[in-house]
Parts: sequence; structure tokens; C-alpha cells
Amino acid sequence: MEEKKKKGYNLFFRALFVFFIMFLCLYSISMNGYVENINKDKTLYTEEQIAQFEKDVLSGKEVDVGDYITEETVDYSNGVSNFGEDVSEAIGYTANKAIQVIVSFFGVLFK
Repeated sequence: MEEKKKKGYNLFFRALFVFFIMFLCLYSISMNGYVENINKDKTLYTEEQIAQFEKDVLSGKEVDVGDYITEETVDYSNGVSNFGEDVSEAIGYTANKAIQVIVSFFGVLFK
């Protein structure tokens, strides 16, 4: 019995350790300004596009806004994320059906 209790105790602290490491990684990313750097690069790119647009307007060229706006869409989906999405949809569907059954059950009781 003591051995089983100790195994669960170790599992809890291992999970706690993993969450702590994840926290440290996310904290260091935020402190180093990784996201801010990405946003700054996007802003710089936008400022370059605005400067090019103004230059073309001043030179009298025919301008189209679509030439200066670029949409960056990156598809990060893979097998694991698709599986996670399928599981999430299944859980949502099941939860919705369970709530409908419970509501209908109480509806019958209090009619």
C-alpha cells in the first residue's frame, strides 16, 4: 500500500515539475520580448509598404491598394492538431447531447 501511495506522489511531483518547466519557458519568451519583436517586424514591413505607396503616389503612378497589402496566412495544421480538433468537436457534441438529455429529463419531471 505504501508503495502505491509513493508512486502517485512521485507522479504528481513529476507533473508539477513539467508544468513548472513549461511556465519558465513561457515566462522567458515573454521577458525576452519574442512576441513584441515579431510585431515590430510586421510594423516595420507595414511602414515600408506605406513609404512605397507614398512614393508611387508622388511619382504619379497608378496605384492599387492590393499591390501594397500582403496577407500572411500560415497553415499550422498537421495530424496531431487535426486529431485534437476532432476530439474537441466530439467532446462538444457529446456535452451538448448530454445537456439536452438532462434538460429534457428535468422538463419531464417538472411538467
